[in-house]
Amino acid sequence: MSSIFGWFFLDVRGRIGRQEYWLGLLLTLLLVLLIGPRLEDLGLALLRPRRPTWSRDELDFALLLPKLLLVAVAGWPLVAVAGKRLHDLGLSAWWLLALPAVQVLATVSHVDRWHVAGRVLLVVIGLVPGRRGDNRFGADPRARAPSPP
Repeated sequence: MSSIFGWFFLDVRGRIGRQEYWLGLLLTLLLVLLIGPRLEDLGLALLRPRRPTWSRDELDFALLLPKLLLVAVAGWPLVAVAGKRLHDLGLSAWWLLALPAVQVLATVSHVDRWHVAGRVLLVVIGLVPGRRGDNRFGADPRARAPSPP
């Protein structure tokens, strides 16, 4: 069981179908929702100022560190799941670099619709059917149950 879990959430190699992709996204989202608030509480507790009040910079910093930790913990499983899904579509997982590029573009251009574009890309790769038959990334996940390469 642990090898399947490790392959699914930690390894980018192989292919998964749409159902496995949505399951992986859901589990990653649950991880973020469960751990995120607790990490923020921990950041606030550990970085509490000696004064009775917080400055804006102190508060921003105390909340930034837990968010960075959360990205580190939940980011790689998301990359692994989405990468395998892209493989099922016949695309390289390197295309995932487009997501942070879109987010940077949104931040630099101050256009909120670019933030939506990144989320839309995640939805689209979950809706488009994969290619039938084996490809350079592995066997068709519909032909057999997914297993580690």
